[in-house]
Amino acid sequence: MQRLVWLKLLHFFLLLLFSLSLSAESKRHHFVGVFADIEREISVENGKLVGRFAPYYRCVFSRVGGDFRFINMPLAQILRQLEKGGISVGLPLIQTAERDKYADFGGSLFRLEYVYLMAQDLPPLETMTGLRFGFVRKFAGLQLLKGDSPRVTDVSDWAQAVEMLRLGRVDVVVLPRIMMDLYIDDYPGHYYERTAAWIDLSMYISHRVKDSRLTEDFRDAIRTCRLIGEKNHGAWDIHGRQRDPEDGPGVSEFANPQ
Repeated sequence: MQRLVWLKLLHFFLLLLFSLSLSAESKRHHFVGVFADIEREISVENGKLVGRFAPYYRCVFSRVGGDFRFINMPLAQILRQLEKGGISVGLPLIQTAERDKYADFGGSLFRLEYVYLMAQDLPPLETMTGLRFGFVRKFAGLQLLKGDSPRVTDVSDWAQAVEMLRLGRVDVVVLPRIMMDLYIDDYPGHYYERTAAWIDLSMYISHRVKDSRLTEDFRDAIRTCRLIGEKNHGAWDIHGRQRDPEDGPGVSEFANPQ
């Protein structure tokens, strides 16, 4: 009889410890690295996401439980901290095989058009040899290299890449179309641009996160928010972004979800 009582007490305490561990898990702080070099598009102010991409990401985080703390970080540091587990989430990011080794891609949240920016109207890039490309360091665009024996020059940001193009030190810069106005409005002389690719933007969740449900919760939220963004195209559209030709017409239905 006494042994039965002790077994019941042990069972009760085990359940209590389990429930406390679940409670602690649900309150775990998650640090989110936000690409620091594109302030107009996405940034952190007073602990909140701001910028033209922000409605998409605010929609996602409003649907995932947790205490998320947003920090502006350079792209290279975001990737390093995702690999080490210093942050749980990094954004905005596109998918690459290298990043898949240490983090989970959240799935497509929205799409952006990337362009080849050139100082000369070059022949088809795939027909050329030794083209010099200017890339932001750790930018996941190497699949956009064209031609035979292309060369890559890493730079700290897109402003430096465009300046190197102006000086004739690179032949091609790859950047999002929506950011071209930041660097082209004062560009001396002629420039030329061609579509490079439409690329899915989303986020990565570190493999070192101990919250076993976090990745799937984010993926569920991203699927939901992508649909909301498509239906709410008029209010949520990123100014200056060209619509992906594969997208259907947008219908304004949702009012700025937080």
